[in-house]
Amino acid sequence: MPKNSGGGNRNNNPQRKRNYQLDEQNPVVQAFRSYASELDSKHDRHERILKLSRDITIESKRIIFLLHSIDPRKQNKEKVLEEAKERLTKLINVNFRAVANELRGQDVYQFRAAYSPGLQEFIEAYTYMEYLHSEDGSETVKTISDWEALQTIMQYEDPSTKDDQRVEQTVEGTVNEQPAAKADGTQKFHFFVDPNEYILGVSDLTGELMRRCINSLGSGDTDTCMVTCRVLQQFYTGYISLNCQRARELWRKIAVMKQSLLKAENVCYNVKVRGGEAAKWGSVFDQKPAEDVDEGFY
Repeated sequence: MPKNSGGGNRNNNPQRKRNYQLDEQNPVVQAFRSYASELDSKHDRHERILKLSRDITIESKRIIFLLHSIDPRKQNKEKVLEEAKERLTKLINVNFRAVANELRGQDVYQFRAAYSPGLQEFIEAYTYMEYLHSEDGSETVKTISDWEALQTIMQYEDPSTKDDQRVEQTVEGTVNEQPAAKADGTQKFHFFVDPNEYILGVSDLTGELMRRCINSLGSGDTDTCMVTCRVLQQFYTGYISLNCQRARELWRKIAVMKQSLLKAENVCYNVKVRGGEAAKWGSVFDQKPAEDVDEGFY
């Protein structure tokens, strides 16, 4: 069998080893350096927004947990609502201001995945606070802010801005012009509240209403159970009327909303059937009774 006359590995051939030097003045090299710098800046901005969104999500969940601590027997509703409102206002003035500052002059839809979870969780907490604030008797109309109202309260001013006008190019190709600077040099900017994110955030509100319905049964407040169930039915009727078959995330939330509505209706069914004993069954309304419990029939 003939031997390899060259011997060894071809890569060890000193004739094949050459040192190449990049020509930094080459237009192609300069273009790729610019692309790399732009991508690094975009990734760094994305990470900063993502960290801010995580803080918003965590604080919003804590505020929702605080709102669920309202108990008519303790008469702590006004105190809890005041504290929740202060913490939500702090999120708007600090966290969302920081996100809005990061998005100035940027295409907001490129960073939507970074701040979307925090925005939806905030909308859920904010609307739940407003619902509880307007809940003052069964005859009172329950109201929550729409996305335009949220957009209005997320307006900020930056005194350090020197530009007279800032222009943002959006995905649709339209131009979003920020208000001109004031006489003292301050520049206004805002956090963009996407209507789609608002709809998704309000759909999560129904889960908190379902929990309130069950908690009200445990505290013996059966009137709140009935009112909350009717509100859930109105929410579900409105959402299923939307013509958005391609919105997978929304339809997934609508399916969860349906489960929440069924649980609330089951609670109200127990209230109607069992009356004063409903609170005893509130925590196990979806389970079968034990064998030693007298159901009143055999």
